[in-house]
Amino acid sequence: MLSKLNKRMFLTLIKNSSQEEIIWMYGYLSGFLSLKKTKKCSFPEFLDDKILNKKEKITIVYGTETGNSKSLAFDFHKRFKGEKIKSNLISLDKYYLQDLKKESYLLIIISTYGEGDPPTSAKSFFHFIHENEKKIILKNLKYSVLALGDKSYLNFCKAGYDVDKCLYNMGAKRIIPLYKCDVDYEEKANKWFLEILYFFQKNIKKERNVEKIKDNKICGIVKNNILLSKKEENGSYKEIHHIEISVNDKIKYSPGDSIGIFPENPSNEINDIVKYFTNREKNDLKEKKINDKIWNLFKKELNILCLSNNFLKKYSLFLKEKKNIPVNRKWKLIDLLKEFPVKKEFFLQDLIEILEPIKPRLYSISSYSKFHINEIHITVSRYNFQLNGKNIYGHCSDYLSKIKNEDQISFFVCKNQLFKLPKNSDINIILIGTGTGIAPFRSFLYEREATKARGKNWLFFGGQHFNSDFLYQKEIQNWKEKGIINRLSLSFSRDQKNKIYVQDKIWENRIDFFSWIKNGAYIYICGKKSPMSMDVEKMICRLIDEVGKCDPKSFIEKMKKNRKYLKDVY
Repeated sequence: MLSKLNKRMFLTLIKNSSQEEIIWMYGYLSGFLSLKKTKKCSFPEFLDDKILNKKEKITIVYGTETGNSKSLAFDFHKRFKGEKIKSNLISLDKYYLQDLKKESYLLIIISTYGEGDPPTSAKSFFHFIHENEKKIILKNLKYSVLALGDKSYLNFCKAGYDVDKCLYNMGAKRIIPLYKCDVDYEEKANKWFLEILYFFQKNIKKERNVEKIKDNKICGIVKNNILLSKKEENGSYKEIHHIEISVNDKIKYSPGDSIGIFPENPSNEINDIVKYFTNREKNDLKEKKINDKIWNLFKKELNILCLSNNFLKKYSLFLKEKKNIPVNRKWKLIDLLKEFPVKKEFFLQDLIEILEPIKPRLYSISSYSKFHINEIHITVSRYNFQLNGKNIYGHCSDYLSKIKNEDQISFFVCKNQLFKLPKNSDINIILIGTGTGIAPFRSFLYEREATKARGKNWLFFGGQHFNSDFLYQKEIQNWKEKGIINRLSLSFSRDQKNKIYVQDKIWENRIDFFSWIKNGAYIYICGKKSPMSMDVEKMICRLIDEVGKCDPKSFIEKMKKNRKYLKDVY
């Protein structure tokens, strides 16, 4: 027999499924039951091992007109290989269309050409899926589309949108939703890949030579949690922490990489949830063992803060009274339980079944593995905002700000091939960052020092106040004295009447800045996407136009294509 919750979900699934989908479910369950009899496998193992089946494969296809889609596809294929995940790479004009029905995982990178048309190389594929939209059922396909385009055109990313919609209508399932990228596509394309990579890392069972906890998480020990920022006399204060994590010597990372942190939930929130259900289910929650199990789930696995709209929809099915839960506010689970009580037959186990897992948060690595032996450093700003008149802190940054020495911390290393130092260390680099955007540059400068790179380094760094926001001040000033940093341009916006930002310092040094980039210097930008990175790019475009007498758009595009204009913004 099914539980009431599972029965309701099962009947809803049947009601909303087509005849073909029900037939597929019947065959799927029949196959599973026969497999279980012979191999004694559990249901989750049956699902997870699917990707390991030799018949299952990841196929990356691309349709390109200018070469951007191709460049990304090749890069992602290489990065999959680096993660020991097998993938096939093929241009859409060489793709055998009948193979579509055999695919398990299809990643599509496609640009839009002209007035919303697919590129020439993708036309056969594009027409094939649209002509067969109602004829072919892609019941086994999981896919995702990365669409490239130009927002200045009316039909922005139309080809990618059409492909995504058509495959979905054919019964395929999205791994993640469609991503639309403007001409400045690198950052968003990288985020798309990281989400895809996380999906496969989460599902593929493979051996790793690292210390790990379940779900491929690495377990580290906090060595130091140092408060970098200082409180200003005027009361302004940004709480920024430098956190050092001890890891074993098998952990591999390089400057530009990030780590994904899995935050733990606050104990007081868990206490309130368990207490809420204890009052409702006294007989079921008496035993300490059950309480311990529930506690650990809520502490380390389940998201109980900032609940998603998808969860709210599921939760609303079990309300005492039919009400619409407002989706324009950020919900905590305990607040939801109190304001929108559930039916008596909805138990804690039912809630656990529909809760979503805690999602990791990415932080740039600020250490250099050959200097900081068996350590990973990150730089964390404790994010806060107002909600219903209360000061609320971000889940992960709040967790990290309170973490203590010797505490365990779980994370994974996230490679970022789109934010790397030049392979030729003789090349000059320009680093532009504000606030915690200094993190990867600290890593870069340690490497440039250790490798005795002959290329020059120019650092633009900014914050609000010199006294409180000059992060890693001693290290930066030491690098300047030693000649590792050849030029240092600082801007602290609130230390004088007229605010001065990093883009103002770029303009102040516009002649030398253009000379550097004209002669091949790489530009790196890290920090907040809006408005910092946008204002910086506008200023760079202005100096290219006024100082260099060049077309800024084509100049920047060429730099981006050659991977000389790189951003890691958030």
